[in-house]
Amino acid sequence: MNESIKPQNAAGSTDIFLMDILKLLSRRIHWLLLAGILAGGIVYLAVSLLITPKYESSVSFYVFNRTEGSAQSGTINNNDLQAAESLATTYSKILASNSVLDSVLSDLRAETSLSRKELSRMVNVSVVSDTQLLEVVVTSTNPELACKIANSFAKVAPTEIVRITKAGGVEVVDRPEVATEKSAPRTVFDSAIGFVFGVILASVAIILRMMADTTIYLPEDIEKSAGVTVLGQIPDIHATNENTGCWKLAEGGAVLYGEKERKPKGSD
Repeated sequence: MNESIKPQNAAGSTDIFLMDILKLLSRRIHWLLLAGILAGGIVYLAVSLLITPKYESSVSFYVFNRTEGSAQSGTINNNDLQAAESLATTYSKILASNSVLDSVLSDLRAETSLSRKELSRMVNVSVVSDTQLLEVVVTSTNPELACKIANSFAKVAPTEIVRITKAGGVEVVDRPEVATEKSAPRTVFDSAIGFVFGVILASVAIILRMMADTTIYLPEDIEKSAGVTVLGQIPDIHATNENTGCWKLAEGGAVLYGEKERKPKGSD
């Protein structure tokens, strides 16, 4: 069966048709699946054995900006809400500042010996889009430590925000909890990526191998590569005993040798 992709003219330019590629790959689907499973399995083992699991613990804050008038009346107006949204970005920078990090480390001095630089790498502060909410996410290989650090932020942040800005503040919305599932690595997702990558590599290898194959298998190959029409074929003859065999024209123009049909005795 012809499984090669041939040049379309004598100049040697290559014209690959989508249907030709799909037919080619469909005949090798078992190899593609095997390559994908192998690659996915390697990624799974590498991720499981070589990468240390990490856990996340988070705390969220509500940002408010209360003016002197609203503080006296006990209500918050629209101006306060708009100001709070703009302050959220500022507060996120403050929570990631050295001053707040030092306060957290001071609060945790009996729990950990982390440096400010190490703590900074573990903490990510972000503003929840189009809201007055801040979120502090702490990532660590130790889920209990991540929760303790997040709890320290919940304790320190309101005081530090007021001390630095002299106005407004934050209130804790969701307190941190000890993570029971790892946040990284994503073993299943990474293995799926490995499977897809393996299938793609195998497909490219099969296509390149077939493109490099210059063997003529069928008359159509000659017509495609040389642009000429095949007028006839010479069969591969292995036996010529006219008493026991005969030549038959098979599908696709191939000539096959088979047993000659014998007539019953007494028949004409």
